Amino acid sequence: MLAVARWEFLQNLKSKAFLIATFVAPLLSLSLIALVIWIARAAERDGAMQLAVLDRAGIFTELSERLQGSEYRVMLFTGSEAELPARMQRGEFDGYLVIESDFFQTRQARYVPKPRERLGLNIQELRSQGVPRPVRDALSQILLAQGLREAGLPPERARELSQSAQITVQAAPEAAREQLKAGITVSIGFAIILLLLFITMNSISWILYGVISEKRNRVVELLLSSIRAHDLMTGKILGLGGLALVQAFIWAVVGLTIIFVGGPYIGLPTSVISLAILPFLAWEKILLYLVYFVLGYLFLASLTAAVSATLSDDLQSASSLGTSLVFLPPILPIMLFSLVLRNPDHIALKIISFFPPSMPGMMILRTAVSSVPWWEILLSALVLALATYGMMRLAGKIFQVGILMYGKSPTLQELWRWARS
Repeated sequence: MLAVARWEFLQNLKSKAFLIATFVAPLLSLSLIALVIWIARAAERDGAMQLAVLDRAGIFTELSERLQGSEYRVMLFTGSEAELPARMQRGEFDGYLVIESDFFQTRQARYVPKPRERLGLNIQELRSQGVPRPVRDALSQILLAQGLREAGLPPERARELSQSAQITVQAAPEAAREQLKAGITVSIGFAIILLLLFITMNSISWILYGVISEKRNRVVELLLSSIRAHDLMTGKILGLGGLALVQAFIWAVVGLTIIFVGGPYIGLPTSVISLAILPFLAWEKILLYLVYFVLGYLFLASLTAAVSATLSDDLQSASSLGTSLVFLPPILPIMLFSLVLRNPDHIALKIISFFPPSMPGMMILRTAVSSVPWWEILLSALVLALATYGMMRLAGKIFQVGILMYGKSPTLQELWRWARS
């Protein structure tokens, strides 16, 4: 068994498929994400809304000062109001604001956004259709300042009282600290679940093609004369499982290195993030998550091997069916995430917590948001370990008989007979 595990690990570790899946594919994904972020930031920098202001109340200077730092830029329009629509359509500005001379009496102004020119709708157009909140707030502050001046306050005092409140961040009280700790724990648990699903999805093809290739290879019949089918399948699962864990470790190390070494160069406050997060990490839960991660992966890998041993030699159909059978049940905890947050002790969630394909994700989420009894944690880990061992033995039995079947998949009755043999 160990010899098979070592061979599977080393052979696949040196393969081009592993190198591409571990380094090239994530690099392309990160490059695509970086490109999207760069385009979004460039669009944000160039996406300032230009507004023309027809000012008949004499407040343009004050309005311009109060809009500094916002995404809206104002320009004073000195022509007639009739010219505004045509010039807006030519693209000189994205909307215009008309402030009449009786603004301080009526407390009203008119805003006209630029109509959409096509059926599609982007964020900037959607934002421009309503009354811009910074502009509305600035006009409200001007009205407030004018009212304070009319009440007899000096202009400086009126401006001071009309300024918006400044809010500073201080250390959270104990209750808020516990809530923050719980939020960080849930985020880490959710990230581990996603990593488990991604690693499983990525390695399903290795196990699937490996098992089906063994069925095609007639040499395996000679191999089974010197090694039990159970040991062969267990070694294959352990070897590929170790490979998947190495892949996850490489991704974690590279990802953290990029964040904490390259983060300062792109304006990411890594030191602040580390100081804000590290004190709130629940290390005992994180270690428990890693246990569920390893057991969960080994179970799903064993399930993949068992399913692969029942499939025919059609790799395309086998891949589709195997992915559906193995990958869909672990997604169930993510689909029920909102229910877990509201009521983690719901009876349905407890039942799912002992269903092996969904157990790792559900137990991670439940322990992250609530205090799950210790006996449930211990029992679930024991059930998952026994289910993994049983699935490995079942995969070996199915494989041992399945290699004798050419070009056809067994029926459910035949599978039941193989499992009992």
